[in-house]
Amino acid sequence: MANTRLMARSRWSIPALLLVVLADCGQAAPDLPLYRAMAARTVAPTPTTTVPAPQVMAQEISRGPALWPVVEPGIQLAGPPYTVADVVVPRIGVYDSPTAPTPLISMSNKTDHGLQRVFLVAGQDGNRFKVLLPVRPNGSVGWVNTSDLDPYPVTYWIRVSTSAHTITVGNAGQIVLQQPVAVGTGGTPTPLGTFYLTELVRPIWQPYLGPYAYTTSAHSDVLYSFMGGDGVVGLHGTDAPGSIGHAVSHGCIRMNNAGITTLAGILPLGTPLFIGP
Repeated sequence: MANTRLMARSRWSIPALLLVVLADCGQAAPDLPLYRAMAARTVAPTPTTTVPAPQVMAQEISRGPALWPVVEPGIQLAGPPYTVADVVVPRIGVYDSPTAPTPLISMSNKTDHGLQRVFLVAGQDGNRFKVLLPVRPNGSVGWVNTSDLDPYPVTYWIRVSTSAHTITVGNAGQIVLQQPVAVGTGGTPTPLGTFYLTELVRPIWQPYLGPYAYTTSAHSDVLYSFMGGDGVVGLHGTDAPGSIGHAVSHGCIRMNNAGITTLAGILPLGTPLFIGP
């Protein structure tokens, strides 16, 4: 099967308690949401390149005021299959052009919450991959050394229509799930563009997010801070099934719990997410 190797990468890891805040999505809570990590393998650090000191840190670009300078809104991807890649060095340098001598930022091979960092690859320029970046502004792209990544194919994809309030999930040319979802309101809209899944977590004390939640590379265009987080857009379940099919969230995409449970069993990290009107 085309996805045998990649699904092995994305099976459950040793549970770890972590804090993740999504630009949801539902009622606020007095404390930060607590989650249990559920996805992505652990990669042993095997550095192959020396990364020069970056000028700014990735966290600053994600949370402001710094912004990544290279943006391609609605970037087109060849596929399926799409190319996803694990970071295989302790820190990876991200360049703002395929020929830049010094990285503009560096990122850990783990996400902020200790999971394997993956990139969705948009192309290749010589010895560098062009990748989508999980930073602000939405549509940010950068270049990383090919030797710092372990690429593999992904045949799954997700399309969300914010006007029709629907999600469609496919595997190559086959539709595997299609159902209504809740999206952002007019004041807190779900951002449009090309994104990807960055983490899969299991909410353990926040039932309003349902049994599973994916974090994505998308960020709210209006909320730079939400419940202690930086406005990351999530794809998750809900304890308010009556909200499904409506524009009621703070930007996240809500599914019914059966639907998100299905996706948690099949979608690897790095799966592309296309959000359109």
